[in-house]
Amino acid sequence: MPQMERVMDYYWNERTDPAYNLALEEVMTAQADAPFAMLWRNRPAVIIGRNQNACREFDSAYAREHGIAVVRRMTGGGAVYHDLGNLNYSIFAFETDANKRYIDFAPFAEPVLTALRALGVNAEFSGRNDILVNGRKVSGSAKCVHNGRILFHGTLLFDVDFEAMAAVLTPPQAKIEAKGVASVRARVANLSEFLPGPDRDTFRQSMERELLRQFGLKEPLPILENWMREAERIADERYRSWEWNFGESPDFMFERTRRFPGGTVTVHLDVHAGIIRRAAFRGDFFGTAPCDDLAALLNGCPHRADAIRAALSGTDVGRYIAGFELDPLTELLAP
Repeated sequence: MPQMERVMDYYWNERTDPAYNLALEEVMTAQADAPFAMLWRNRPAVIIGRNQNACREFDSAYAREHGIAVVRRMTGGGAVYHDLGNLNYSIFAFETDANKRYIDFAPFAEPVLTALRALGVNAEFSGRNDILVNGRKVSGSAKCVHNGRILFHGTLLFDVDFEAMAAVLTPPQAKIEAKGVASVRARVANLSEFLPGPDRDTFRQSMERELLRQFGLKEPLPILENWMREAERIADERYRSWEWNFGESPDFMFERTRRFPGGTVTVHLDVHAGIIRRAAFRGDFFGTAPCDDLAALLNGCPHRADAIRAALSGTDVGRYIAGFELDPLTELLAP
């Protein structure tokens, strides 16, 4: 049998740090000298689309309580939940006349579809960016183009914790009037329903084997040391930073109402680039000092819990809203 022509490089990234993994995608997309595919996994994380408002996409209290990271990616689309039961794929190509239509995602998904079908899964590409099995979504994808280089990446739900997914991707009750893209909740399924035999590792190895066969390779190529070093630097500077993950959110108005023993309190926040520009408290509560003075303490404060707590530290908030203390006030204000 003649040697199969090598059509793409293939890499397996064993790291599970979501900030590092997204940084590695960025580095490889910018520096690779040949088209490639890569498989990788993240520990529990919410991955937010480039143009989304983080506050409207997930329950921050649930994420903190369960150790779920929140990281913004460089591609558009909606927020997704990752855990080790989700196998992610990245496909890189150079832009050509044949593939330059941005909305055309399907050709980039073809290696993944071919691999799934070889494993006996009746997978099909549907709509703008989904892979379906029996009408249920098992994969979503996103794409970006920069300097003639295309990154296409997506999820493969194998045995994801849907309970955690539903909980963390359901924002707490708050009214947020925001620019940006909201996620679309879809009817999803795990591939383990259609492949009852393999466990996570066996599924990954099977997908890898099929991709290697398609690409004419015998084994994964090693990820270059300089790519990994650069990914660590970018992860620290960007993907682990509040400024990127939250400060990059579009401007929005945040409103939340809670009933407390002293009355009902509604907070209104005008947030620009993740910073509170104006705040106001309204409700049927009592106080001995003007609540506008309390609101003024929040001007210029980053819209995150630790910054709000620091801005109000040492303030007797009960003077402004009778019966209130710092902890419940911070919870009311924070995303």
